[in-house]
Amino acid sequence: MLGIITLVRRTIEGSIISVLIIATVAILGVSETVNTLLAERNVPSILFLLVLGIVLADLIGKFISIVSSTFPDLIPAVGDDDLKRASLLQRLRPVQTVALLSGVYAARLVMFLVIFALIGTSYAFAPQSVQETLFGDFGALDAIERFLREGIAGSIGYFLFFLGPDALRPITNVIIAEPLTSATINGEIFLVGIRLYGLAFALAALRTLATPIIYMRARHRADDLPARAGKSA
Repeated sequence: MLGIITLVRRTIEGSIISVLIIATVAILGVSETVNTLLAERNVPSILFLLVLGIVLADLIGKFISIVSSTFPDLIPAVGDDDLKRASLLQRLRPVQTVALLSGVYAARLVMFLVIFALIGTSYAFAPQSVQETLFGDFGALDAIERFLREGIAGSIGYFLFFLGPDALRPITNVIIAEPLTSATINGEIFLVGIRLYGLAFALAALRTLATPIIYMRARHRADDLPARAGKSA
């Protein structure tokens, strides 16, 4: 229950910050894409702007989650919630726990695919003037495929950046032979967002594949928590 409340809180925080960022960009008039979307004032424009806000809010929520979960780990504490989770983990059978974790992580992967589908579809139906500020005209299926491929290729680029662009190019070309290019800064910023979302998607995929390892680490920590709680008492 606590995890759900935390997730909702982070989503709301990300949404508020996302709205503030988009509103600031609109007021300052620094983005041609946002200006065009607001000038059109039709359903496709509003839908595309809404999807951009959802993606931005999700990325911000994930960043907040990373920050909030990283710094407290520097000084780990054992509380009642930790002990309750440890007790539950110790009572569940390994097969049940791994199945539950796999289901949760698989659901996150599906959510990422749904978001990519929303981005591509809303882009395809956005006004031509908006598309011209980004990557030009794409159909819905083509846009979904190109954005998903770009996101995955970009995530590989982030993972293997130490190889250098020349060594990375043959690897990413397998995923997307013709990377998206834009003549405007708006398209470049959009690409960064797509690649960051692709990185989050790749991390979720790796976490799904590593579910047994995650369970073993969680079980070891659960076995250790009562002893740590006794020492602190």
